[in-house]
Amino acid sequence: MQNRIVAVTQDHSFQIWDLSSSTMVYSASDCLDAPILTSAMDGQLLLAFFDGSHLVKVFDLADSCKLVCNVGIPADEMPVHKNHSILVSRNSFKEYIVFAYRSGKEAMVLNARKGAVVAKLSAHDPVASVQGVAVTKEYFLLICRYPSPKLHDMVHIELFSVHTFAYIRTVKGCCNDFITKFAVNRQGSHVVAFSRLPNTNTTEIVIWNLETEDHKHMAKFSSVPLGGVCFDLRFCLAFCEGENVVRSWNLANRINDQSLTISMNNAKGADGIQEIVTMKSFPRYVVCRSVRPGVITVWNIVKSKCKSSAVRVERGLVESNDIVLVRDMKLYILTDRGMASFTDTPRPIFQTLLTYDLSKKKYVRRQTGLYVIPCPKHEYRVLDQGLLLGLSENRDHFVIWNMETGFIKDRLRPQFKDNSSALDITADNDLSNENIQKKVIQQKKKGKETGIISVILTPWEKRNETKTAKRRRKEREIKQEIERIQQLANEKNNAIDQYLLSEDEKVIVCSYYAHHLCVFSLDTVSHLHTLEDKTSMLFLHNAALTYNGSFLALSNYCDAEKTSYVTLWDLQNGLVKKRLKNEPNICCMAITDEADRIVFGVMSGNIIKVWDPFRRKHKIIPGYENLHLSVNSKIQIIERGSKAIILSGDISLWDLDNGNVVSVFTPDSKICCLTLAADRKTILVGMSDTPSLVNLKIASKDKDSSYFVGTDLFGEESTSSEDEADEKDQPLKI
Repeated sequence: MQNRIVAVTQDHSFQIWDLSSSTMVYSASDCLDAPILTSAMDGQLLLAFFDGSHLVKVFDLADSCKLVCNVGIPADEMPVHKNHSILVSRNSFKEYIVFAYRSGKEAMVLNARKGAVVAKLSAHDPVASVQGVAVTKEYFLLICRYPSPKLHDMVHIELFSVHTFAYIRTVKGCCNDFITKFAVNRQGSHVVAFSRLPNTNTTEIVIWNLETEDHKHMAKFSSVPLGGVCFDLRFCLAFCEGENVVRSWNLANRINDQSLTISMNNAKGADGIQEIVTMKSFPRYVVCRSVRPGVITVWNIVKSKCKSSAVRVERGLVESNDIVLVRDMKLYILTDRGMASFTDTPRPIFQTLLTYDLSKKKYVRRQTGLYVIPCPKHEYRVLDQGLLLGLSENRDHFVIWNMETGFIKDRLRPQFKDNSSALDITADNDLSNENIQKKVIQQKKKGKETGIISVILTPWEKRNETKTAKRRRKEREIKQEIERIQQLANEKNNAIDQYLLSEDEKVIVCSYYAHHLCVFSLDTVSHLHTLEDKTSMLFLHNAALTYNGSFLALSNYCDAEKTSYVTLWDLQNGLVKKRLKNEPNICCMAITDEADRIVFGVMSGNIIKVWDPFRRKHKIIPGYENLHLSVNSKIQIIERGSKAIILSGDISLWDLDNGNVVSVFTPDSKICCLTLAADRKTILVGMSDTPSLVNLKIASKDKDSSYFVGTDLFGEESTSSEDEADEKDQPLKI
């Protein structure tokens, strides 16, 4: 109780003592029913529930144990049991206490200050039977027993919001739970219970993590507990039948032991990870987006003791039509999708932006009345300084929103220049056939290259060609050139097909399903260059951009030569730097930060090719037996181009200098996503059927831990060897 005040009960009486003066300040004897005591408002109020009397007395311990009020408990639901019928929470949230009738179907929230029941919490299913209640700083807990058609009754923990009293979700137990006593730790993260095994004198300690929903059977002992408490996982206490000692367990020592976990994900529709986002400002943490809608988890990838479970789990933050974007510890949620009524043609828009802080576990901003244009999720990018990058309504330019104000900050449009080339012969925007024809004839007379493809005539055909036939042939060639130039000019109005953003978020390269690419600078918010190839369609499906956006490598096919190339573009000058000829069937590509090495996979032979453009070296590495390269395969280069990681059904590590595969990780489940951590030696893998993040380590002599600077933000248990992999880490050894 508060300060040095303590309350004790015995049979049908209770007493309140002031330990500082060793005096009894209140006494109640010969009560009609046995009292059940609890407190509220940090121990300021003492509540005495009288089992069977439908009565609660509230005392103010700060005011000489003054009786504040008598509260009659509503009897809408009559108790099933005569004795021990009332269940009361040991903890409180502010002035709120939860109580229920044992084996009933609902619980009630009592406001101890006002002396009134303010809410009723109904079990999620009418067949439930309430066996216990508890309160944490975030949830009201109903511990319910549900009948099972095949097994004995199952225990579910139903969570309700302490702010809105609304049902949130259910944490399920397993078929081996025979629960008798419950306790909630002081932090409100775990529920601890004693499970007495039937027909034996043996009891198990079972535990639930309310955030991750992990359910573990921690320990077993030969006795029957009559009561217990577990305010701290380091001290789980129980007193047992026929014993005059108190038993104690340290559950914190094994709380992260994943081998104890009872998997609840074996059912159809099991949860998986579809996206992994690293944090630049907090490199020891990553955010995972689940296959199950609305589930977001945060993982500490440094501490070995935290790698088996998430340090934070969020549910219900987003709906199916919402877009959730991650930037460090912030979630940006685009929601409230509607139609813009103030435009000529009604267009769908996002009208609300919610900002959720993962470290504070609360919303920190809500902005309404916005005009954010819907795009596919991968086309949104959260930038530094609170900016959001997306595409315009017609996909012809980029839009940059300021997420602090919710308004558009900039628009990034292509500005095509007249460089007197055949592609830009219509740069003065006069696209009439007469104007194009005049320009083509003028350039041809001046001896300039126009790109006109002349008909090849034999010497005999040239001698016998009349002036009229020659004139008609020239006119036909000019007409074909006019049509080609018109087509290329029209491509400048195409919508954006795809774009790449450099890792330093300074340069954008976008394709238009055309013979050109555009390069933009986010620093100056301007159009830098237009990369043009009159004979090749330029796509970004098989392309790679250096870290600072200075070079672009891509695969292209030349229609004139009927040949495939790997082309290295210098984006600072907008010109071709190097080319590698005769490279068809490329499916994936990667480039080093200095552009001195390009690695790509070839589907036709399941081989890996290494090209060093500045040293004119070209190497072929044959694939292993089960390698199946496809358009979904991905390559990432590490260790300055000496090694590569390939995701293609399984994960393989390659030594590019020696030309061989080093190690292969082949899981039983489908791999949904792969990301490298800040140290470029930790591989983070999301699987399709498990919510756990898989952590692979590349064996290396370099133990530099400066990549994971920072402190632990979620109260993780400290350990002296943060960066050492334990037996659960799966190393890819070299």
